[in-house]
Amino acid sequence: MTDKVFCYHCRTYHPVAEVTLVHSKGSKRWRCFKSIASSRGSTAQRDAFGKSVSAANRASSSRQAARPLPRPVLELLWRMPENMPGLA
Repeated sequence: MTDKVFCYHCRTYHPVAEVTLVHSKGSKRWRCFKSIASSRGSTAQRDAFGKSVSAANRASSSRQAARPLPRPVLELLWRMPENMPGLA
């Protein structure tokens, strides 16, 4: 069993001691204490925290987009005929 849990708010893994299970949109999700505490602050503090999380998410997304496809996927794509029905 892992000792880290995924926080759906800041989209990172935290130790189990730093997260709690919250009810959100009819489901149970893990959320870190840091994100809960920052949500209780002023509007300016919440906006600053949200912008920092958004920047981290954009950076992560661009790093993943920059990675090339795995070789088996590339080989499969190279073998595909150009005029396959249903793929355009």
